[in-house]
Amino acid sequence: MIILLTATVNCYIRWNVSPEIFSVGQLSIRYYGLLMVTAFVMSSFLFYRILKRESESLFLLPVTLNAVFLGTLIGARLGECLFYFPEYYLKHPLEIIIPFRDGEYTGIEGLSSHGAAFAILVFLFFTARTVKKPAFWLIDRVCVTIPLAAFFIRLGNLANSEIVGTETSVPWGFIFEQRGEDFPRHPVQLYEAVCYLAVFFVIYSFYRRKQNKVRQGIISGLFLVLIFFPRFILEIFKAPISEFDRYSFISTGQCLSLLFVFAGVTLIAVKYEV
Repeated sequence: MIILLTATVNCYIRWNVSPEIFSVGQLSIRYYGLLMVTAFVMSSFLFYRILKRESESLFLLPVTLNAVFLGTLIGARLGECLFYFPEYYLKHPLEIIIPFRDGEYTGIEGLSSHGAAFAILVFLFFTARTVKKPAFWLIDRVCVTIPLAAFFIRLGNLANSEIVGTETSVPWGFIFEQRGEDFPRHPVQLYEAVCYLAVFFVIYSFYRRKQNKVRQGIISGLFLVLIFFPRFILEIFKAPISEFDRYSFISTGQCLSLLFVFAGVTLIAVKYEV
């Protein structure tokens, strides 16, 4: 019995990867930053290929990428502050954008993927009007690329030992030593990364086969359902972020995910009935 217990404990993965790849003076290169750049480059290249495939103007590339970048930057930060910690940030609104607290440099920490998703959709809607394209034509094609970017971003979260899971006894649990912990947690970053990669292949395959055979908006609806329904399930395995999450039977992330799933299902139903 003791031997079996020891063997089980030894199966846990001791995750002690430094977030920094290397540093020169005050400048440091981190895995998270590298994977964020990879996400942006890979999704940009994929969008470029989509435009080439459909013989569309490459002018759409920088305009759309700017919208996605600004949507991610603004939405992710506002979402983190207003969805998860509204009481604090409504009293200290400047700390949403200023990386100081009580005179000490803290950096800007905390980004919400739900906030980013909402803001990206809004920015793309107005971008489509600017370039005189149907909104869902543009949003559909960007939705093909986002799951691939999300895959790399979650790997970056793993490298940072952040967005960790709840305590577990499963043999593939991760012990996040960079956090000073000595107990295993669900590697929920990996769960999400695998889901997003699978969703990318599903949506990309659907786009290639049904590109001109389905109404605009169907791919966007499919994206919302396939991304956020698994996200709703995986939130169960995440450590609580806010006090609300700690004591509520349903987390903030689950509530937001359900809203996106409902929006996706509604969009698909409406578009199929039109």
